[in-house]
Amino acid sequence: MNSQHHTYGTNRRNVIIVESDPTIAERLVASIAAQAARENGIGTTSPLIECTVLESKHDFFETDPATWDLVITASDLQDGFAFDVLSFVQGLRPDVPVIITGQPDDSNAAVEAIKAGASDYLVLTGHEMITFPVTVQKCLALQIMRAENDDLHAELSQSLAELAVANRELQQMIQRLEIAARTDDLTKLCNRRWLNLMLESRWEEATRNGIPLAFMMIDLDGFKSFNDLLGHQKGDEILRLAARVLDANCRSIDVSARFGGDEFCVLMPHASPDAALQIAHRIASAFDEAVSAIYEPDSHVSMSIGVSHWQLTNPVNADELVRHADEAMYSAKSVRSKRVVLSEKIGKTAA
Repeated sequence: MNSQHHTYGTNRRNVIIVESDPTIAERLVASIAAQAARENGIGTTSPLIECTVLESKHDFFETDPATWDLVITASDLQDGFAFDVLSFVQGLRPDVPVIITGQPDDSNAAVEAIKAGASDYLVLTGHEMITFPVTVQKCLALQIMRAENDDLHAELSQSLAELAVANRELQQMIQRLEIAARTDDLTKLCNRRWLNLMLESRWEEATRNGIPLAFMMIDLDGFKSFNDLLGHQKGDEILRLAARVLDANCRSIDVSARFGGDEFCVLMPHASPDAALQIAHRIASAFDEAVSAIYEPDSHVSMSIGVSHWQLTNPVNADELVRHADEAMYSAKSVRSKRVVLSEKIGKTAA
């Protein structure tokens, strides 16, 4: 890495200057040195400014972000542009101000730079001895104020490694909280709250755009007797088994949820009535096979499934779509030969 270091003042602040033109870099450093000399001459205690001059964005990308207090970059570099440097700083140390410098003929880029998040844009007109130190001191002062108002942020910004760890932990915690907020503890399916949110969203999508939408309500027949006979632990095993069967036999876009107790449901966007029925039959058969493989025949638990489709029963809202599926499910429970019933066929023919 090609770099030069210059130190002026009494209280250390590290200023990174990314400038491919050595003449311009020398002018910028000289202006800071002259300002420091003037202030020290009148007894002013000014921040110690350590200038590190780098020739390219590549050199800058190899520096330690924890050492940045202020970054100054030319609009055009030998291997890129100021916006590359600005984006890099914003991604790793958003608390660090960035000043972009440019020639008078590219002054139109100033507005774009400020919109992108640069703290200032300095046009190099040859008067840097006056304007540049003032701009540097202003940005450093603003950074100090922000640091004092946010001690935690200052601590996290001491090193890139600490910041990366904190961000990962935060994202993991948020993800865990989001999953917990929408997941049923026992079955790990969606809970009733998340189901309701997804149901309203899919209902609006279906009615607005004419997209097929089906809903499946499922009840475990014989569950109460099974639970009373073998205990709650075995009952919980059956509920978890039902959840695994739903998860394995539904489509990736379906929303499987525990509705409550021994009732489950599946929200099926983009599903025709025939497709919904096929999925329902597949779920019922798969659950029978799973139960038979694990438990004795006299402890048999099965599924009754009701299916509703908004294009068949014309429900007025999402709640009515659920109610139609619930009615179909109870119709299936009332006639043992019916394992799956479609809402429009209640009381007529088994699906």
